[in-house]
Amino acid sequence: RAAEYGRDAAEAFAAQPQCRQTLEGFASALYWVGLNFATLCRLGGAGQWSSSQACAVAEDALEMAHSMVTEDTPPHRVAELYFVDGVLSFCKAEAVRQEHLSLPGRDKDSLERELQTKALQSLEHAYSQWCEAYGEKHLQTVKAITMIGLLQNKLNGKDAGIEWYRRELRIREEIQGELHPRTQQARRTYTSMIDEQLSSSIPDQKVLNEAIAASSSSPAPAGEQSSVVVAQLLSEAGQFKNAETILRESQEKARKTVSGGGSFRELPGGRPEGKPKSGPEYLRWGEISLHCAELLNKWAAASPEYSKDMMIRASEYAVDAVEVFSNLMQTEQSETNERKYSEALYWMGLNFATLCRLGGGGKWSTQQAYDVSNSSLADCEKLRLNAPDEKRAEVIFAQGVLCFCKAEAVLAGYLRSTKMDKQQLVERKFMQALQLFEHANQLWTGVYGEKHLETVKAITMIGTLLHRLQGAQAGMEWFRKELKIREELQGEMHPRTQQARRMYTSLLDAKLQAERRGEGNQGVTRMSSSEETQDSEMQDAK
Repeated sequence: RAAEYGRDAAEAFAAQPQCRQTLEGFASALYWVGLNFATLCRLGGAGQWSSSQACAVAEDALEMAHSMVTEDTPPHRVAELYFVDGVLSFCKAEAVRQEHLSLPGRDKDSLERELQTKALQSLEHAYSQWCEAYGEKHLQTVKAITMIGLLQNKLNGKDAGIEWYRRELRIREEIQGELHPRTQQARRTYTSMIDEQLSSSIPDQKVLNEAIAASSSSPAPAGEQSSVVVAQLLSEAGQFKNAETILRESQEKARKTVSGGGSFRELPGGRPEGKPKSGPEYLRWGEISLHCAELLNKWAAASPEYSKDMMIRASEYAVDAVEVFSNLMQTEQSETNERKYSEALYWMGLNFATLCRLGGGGKWSTQQAYDVSNSSLADCEKLRLNAPDEKRAEVIFAQGVLCFCKAEAVLAGYLRSTKMDKQQLVERKFMQALQLFEHANQLWTGVYGEKHLETVKAITMIGTLLHRLQGAQAGMEWFRKELKIREELQGEMHPRTQQARRMYTSLLDAKLQAERRGEGNQGVTRMSSSEETQDSEMQDAK
């Protein structure tokens, strides 16, 4: 139908007496004839046109349009012709690939690549002309950007195309808005590209093996420091599994040294009787446990789905770390031991809060997980009464997470309220959590500013709570803020950025669907949203 309308328009303007207005109308009609018939060619033809006939109509329209170009034709009009030239070459390449078109004596693959290369050259010319006429942030220019990204991807691989897709998304967000269908399409394409790139990324196993060997063979504390540094670098790059592998190798060495070849977990009480609860290897074991408790928490938060098993392991690591530094505090009241002990209590509070939300696991019931988290955070709060604002903010943030996770556990039926209505308790805990997150955000922003990985945790959870309490629109801006900060600080490819993008995109899609149905915000009733959306939000609690 689009092709028929374009042809009818061209014929109508061609039949009119020539004047400036009819010539401009005829030129515009030829532009759309070229585009629409090029697309019809790509689709294998339809209606009264075969693929080759549609291609011929598009070529005739373009030839006619080029013949109308004069020295006085503005650059942006010339750019339109180059753009259609590029689209036609691309569509012919696609028609060749799908065997709708063929040329006798020509190899299919070489012909397809030749047409793609020609298309890219034409589109790059159009892009240059439109940038000169309008600048990059214009709806004409962004059409060329879209097609250049597509062709770079086909000709030179995903790495070549991904930056163009990113550029398209940013421009459409700014010009057309987050909710425009073209922006949504650009976001889906860009997210899909990054997901594909991440799934095909394989870490250098040789480097990983060398790092493990170096950390395992080095004497403590050098070995512990080596393994921790390597693991932190891997964790920051989003390679959580490899980071845990290195830490576990180092921890196992410390276990065997202290236990005389055994494993702490295999012995009554956690470690053999008569062994000293001090010394460099004992300290090393505690520090590695602390790093693992943190690592698995962040890994879970960055995953589209996370297992109860992962949080059980994270909780066990936290228990080990707390036990080690509690014992060391009894032996030596040092600033270092107190700092490590408070850190271990902090991660124990966070990990057991999440375990509570998941319905308990391992040897802990839901209520036991809640109690462990609550008491850990109370002890941590006492240790940090006079600590700097950024450390007090950590405790406040973790207390907010515990309130949030308790509400989720009540909603899921893992915990029951005996003193008030279930819905009232849930809303009350959500409100308490929101106030705590806002307080933490205020403290962290005062110390670090908004663009910091500590501050962004509070931003994430404020968005989550506003979404729960007031609906998607209330949390939307906070989720958008989180995504932009993570893109800047952690990069487009980091799993945590990907998780933020998935969450933000799902909210945009939900908002669009709600608007189509004519629904308004549902407030607290959104607490019964789909399991997938709940899982996305819950990961941020870590």
